[in-house]
Amino acid sequence: MHHFIIQSMLQSLKPVLKDGDRAEKILERFWQDKIALVWDTEDVHRAANEIEVTLTEKEARELLHNLHEHHNPQYGLHWKDVTDRIRNDVLGRAMTKREVNRFVKKDILTIHR
Repeated sequence: MHHFIIQSMLQSLKPVLKDGDRAEKILERFWQDKIALVWDTEDVHRAANEIEVTLTEKEARELLHNLHEHHNPQYGLHWKDVTDRIRNDVLGRAMTKREVNRFVKKDILTIHR
């Protein structure tokens, strides 16, 4: 598991952990013989922005959960699956030219609030 994901897990659990260092070692040991591909809403927003669409955080979460529930585990989940679902479900709104420019030139994600 990527170190930043373990750190994110620890940060989420921080209010209930007594020994963060020990918890980190346990998680690192747990993940040493496993892999997990992690998709988050930032990935969904990035895919949407690539097709010049902006989603709300709620739409991104719902799409992510829907993709998880309905993907074919034999084939996995592909970037195209995300962009196709955004297009087919007609989610979000079109990005403005300024938003597209910021995304393309500065890699700034646009999230519809």
